[in-house]
Amino acid sequence: MRTGNSVLLRLLGVAVFCSLPMLLMSQETSTCAGNLKNAQSLFDKGQVEMVPGMLKECMRSGFKREEQIAAYKLLIQSYLFVDKLAQADSTMLDFLKSYPEYQVSPTDHSSFVFLFNSFKVKPVVKFTVHAGTNLPFLTFINPVTHSSEPVPKKYSSNMLNFFASLETKIAITPKLDANIEFGFSQIKFTSKESFLTIGMINYTETQQRLEIPLTVTYDILTFGKFTPYARAGIGTAFDLSSSAKVSEIPFELSSSETHSGADIARNDSRISFDMFAQAGVGIKYKTPRGFISMEARMNGGFFNQVKRNTTSLTEELNNYYYYIDDDFNINTLNFSLGYTQIFYKPSKRK
Repeated sequence: MRTGNSVLLRLLGVAVFCSLPMLLMSQETSTCAGNLKNAQSLFDKGQVEMVPGMLKECMRSGFKREEQIAAYKLLIQSYLFVDKLAQADSTMLDFLKSYPEYQVSPTDHSSFVFLFNSFKVKPVVKFTVHAGTNLPFLTFINPVTHSSEPVPKKYSSNMLNFFASLETKIAITPKLDANIEFGFSQIKFTSKESFLTIGMINYTETQQRLEIPLTVTYDILTFGKFTPYARAGIGTAFDLSSSAKVSEIPFELSSSETHSGADIARNDSRISFDMFAQAGVGIKYKTPRGFISMEARMNGGFFNQVKRNTTSLTEELNNYYYYIDDDFNINTLNFSLGYTQIFYKPSKRK
């Protein structure tokens, strides 16, 4: 029995020890809420000089959001009441750093509103993370084939191409942003071609590119928390990796005798640098200090992707699989979701 009681007491002690931080935190929050109520009572009674001392300790971490906003307002009004204008300005600056998107309400005191309007809050920079997919489509400059009886290649695209980017936005006007973006883009497409009476050639190429577009975005109209916008600009693309999977299925043989092999590197047959024009539309939803966006873009490539050469890898494509590249440009449709974080800088109006 004594052993059982001893174990029970130990368990009870552990439970009390574990819950102590929560109890202390709850007590601290309760005390700060009480301090705010008492500070408001002192202010109402005209004992304004006692208000800052009562709120000082809780301003760091003791208040909930709405309590802290109320405490800032009370502090500012207290400093203004006793003509401590420097302290009022300093406290308003701290308030705007913590709550840069605050909008005055009809219940705000006129002295607070007057000081509030003597400051301006500008979005200094915005950082956006995009993630989505690419749908490539090719435009052709010159079709090329080994066959004496040319048969057009049939091209198709893979929708599941990973895209991700980090974008920096600088406000030019309240509606117009200048943007620079660094993105990773995967592009995958397939061509199929009948080669005489020999067989069907299946060619699938995967490219991985670094894309750096320079664009501007314009907010068209805001209704509630939603804002549709448009994007336009120009960008550069660098080929990080290009590889192809090729197979040739003979017409007269079973599929088990399909000619295929390891992936073939295509970097030496592709240009390393491309440029593209970019246009897009999107819609964003306002969140605290940022927004969530959904966007569709089109990239139109400028340059022919194919470099003609006589490397052994190209010879393997030509002689073993009877495949030769068409001259083509790469274009993509891009669909993405994004999140933007806004960084503000409050300052006193001159």
